[in-house]
This record gives sequence, structure tokens and C-alpha cells, in this order.
Amino acid sequence: MVSIFSLSLHPIRKLNNLTDMKLHTLTLFAGLFVAQVSFAQVDEMGTMTDTTTQVVAPAPVEATQVQTKEELKTQQKLQKEQEKALKAEQKATKEQEKAAKEQQKAAARAQKNQQRLSKANSEVSKIEAKITKAQTDLAKEQNKYNLKKAKGALSPQDDAKFKGRILNKEQKINSLNLYLIKAKEKVNKYQMAT
Repeated sequence: MVSIFSLSLHPIRKLNNLTDMKLHTLTLFAGLFVAQVSFAQVDEMGTMTDTTTQVVAPAPVEATQVQTKEELKTQQKLQKEQEKALKAEQKATKEQEKAAKEQQKAAARAQKNQQRLSKANSEVSKIEAKITKAQTDLAKEQNKYNLKKAKGALSPQDDAKFKGRILNKEQKINSLNLYLIKAKEKVNKYQMAT
């Protein structure tokens, strides 16, 4: 090997020797590289083989595929969790809406029952007033009948008329009492509902 310092001191000659050395070194390395590449074989899996030893090249594609699959699984899990959370939120919203509707319906029913109760109480009062009037009319009719009977001024026909009127008034009172019972049942029913 020739040392740079042992070369002649001629500047052009010195330059040529250095350039030649660089060229020789580059050629040597290029030849070694070509030789290595010509002996090496690559199969479909990315495995590089040599005629003497088998060299497995790192498979960055497989590593990225595994990483990509894991990332995809993670994203899918997150998406499923988000969907579950969304469904739960929608369900909670529906439950709240349903509860609000039920509350409105209950309030409407309560108001309607209150109106019905008020109407039923009013009906009871009207029927009681009619009964009181009918009882007063019956008492008047019985007093007339008793006065005429006591005077002895009743003919058998008048006696039959008075008894017929008294009987009609008693039947009217009985029928009003029946209506009163039914009206009071309605009042009790609506009071139980509220």
C-alpha cells in the first residue's frame, strides 16, 4: 500500500494518486455490493436468502399490519362504547319523555276527576233540593187531606184523588232518593280516584 506521504511531491502526480485511491476504494465497495446482491435471493414473504446462510429481513409490513389491526380493534371498541353510551342516553331521554307524558296524563286525569267530582257534588245538591221540595209538597198535600178528612168534607172520589196525589208524591221522593244514592256513589268513586 502506498502512503500519501511517500508519494512524490509533484502536485499533479499527488492529485492523481489520491483520486486513483478514492476510485479504487469506491470500485471495491461497489463490486462487493454487486456480488452480495447477485448471490442474495428474495422470496414473496420478504425473506432474503443467501447461498450460504439464510437471512430474514425484518418485516416492517407485518409489524405495521399488526399495529394497524390493534388500532382498528381499539377504534372499534371505542366506537361500540360510544354507540352504547349514545343508546343509553337515548333510552334515558325516552324514559324522561315517557315519565313526563305519564305525569301530564296523571295531571289531566286528576283534573278531569276533580271536574267530575265537582259536577257529581253539584248533582247531589240539586237532587237533595228536589227531595226537600217534594217532601214539602207531600207534607202540604197530606195536611190538606187530613184537614178535609177531619172536617168530614171528603167524598169518596176526593179521598181517592188525594190518596193518588199523595202516592205519586211519595213515589217521586223514592225515585229521587234512588237518584241521590247513585249520585253519591259517583261522588265516592271520584273521591277515591283523587
